[in-house]
Amino acid sequence: MEMTEFQNKVLKALTEYGGPEYTVKISRVNKNNGIVLTGVSMCRPGCSITPTVYLDDYLGKYEAGMAFGDIINDIIMVIRNNENAVEFDVSEFTEWEKAETRIAFKLINSSKNEQLLKEVPSVPFMDMSIVFYYLIGEKYFGNASILVRNTHLEYWGADTEMLYSVALANTRKILKPQLQNMGELMKDVFMEDIKRKLRNSGEYDSRIEADEIAKEVINDILLSRQGVPMYILTNKNKYFGAAGMIYTDILGRFAEEKDCNIYILPSSVHEVILLPDMGFENADELKKMVYEVNRTQLSPDEVLSDSVYYYDREKGDISVLRGECITAIA
Repeated sequence: MEMTEFQNKVLKALTEYGGPEYTVKISRVNKNNGIVLTGVSMCRPGCSITPTVYLDDYLGKYEAGMAFGDIINDIIMVIRNNENAVEFDVSEFTEWEKAETRIAFKLINSSKNEQLLKEVPSVPFMDMSIVFYYLIGEKYFGNASILVRNTHLEYWGADTEMLYSVALANTRKILKPQLQNMGELMKDVFMEDIKRKLRNSGEYDSRIEADEIAKEVINDILLSRQGVPMYILTNKNKYFGAAGMIYTDILGRFAEEKDCNIYILPSSVHEVILLPDMGFENADELKKMVYEVNRTQLSPDEVLSDSVYYYDREKGDISVLRGECITAIA
């Protein structure tokens, strides 16, 4: 089924469900890396903000056999779950004096977002671009945000330099950077899962015995990685945390602690991996790893870059590996 036919089918069903109380709208939404999705929204009069439910995955599920009625019920459930959210005061975004306290920045791929970069204020950062967004905040819709566009600058009476100045301070304050040993992260994420599987296997006489075996499994994994320590740089919300690499003071302290330069691997738009240069790594292999992960482990809109970056602690700057050294903005 073509998307046009499917979206019209959804539009009709939701319009019948909502009646005159709701306005149902289909829209094309430009996402990161040139991805364009089809969304549907339902809004009541006086509602200042409403979620957009994307139909692309639902079309795939429908073609795979999911009942159309179940799809509509899912969409309605998402909308209902957000109807009781605290109403957003639009003046918090439209008035610069209020909006400037919630402006943050993120990193995107420049070559994959050429069209988008014509529509939004941006600052070049090596082969990437810094763009800006307004973080609506946890009290409304979690990590919901509004991408700042050139039209927003006009009614704010602001410019890109002003945006960068406030975002530089806000991003690390609102979304505090976090640096975590990947081994410890693996331990946190996988320990309970391993324990559960061992307990359910029926191979162990007691829960305590299964838990002890789980600890041994995790420790063996961590031991095998001791020669290649890796760390994840993100933020407290795990939201556009790759922007943490803009703060060279964070990288500088980390490099001094490890007493070496640092490889920076773009894991996604939400985090980067820091790998101390201890003389063990092959640059081509690192690039190959990033390339493969981007194409097999991430959704297309979460990919940041195929490049590998390098922080030189003596120079205090970042460069694209084997490329021209470009001083980071900090």
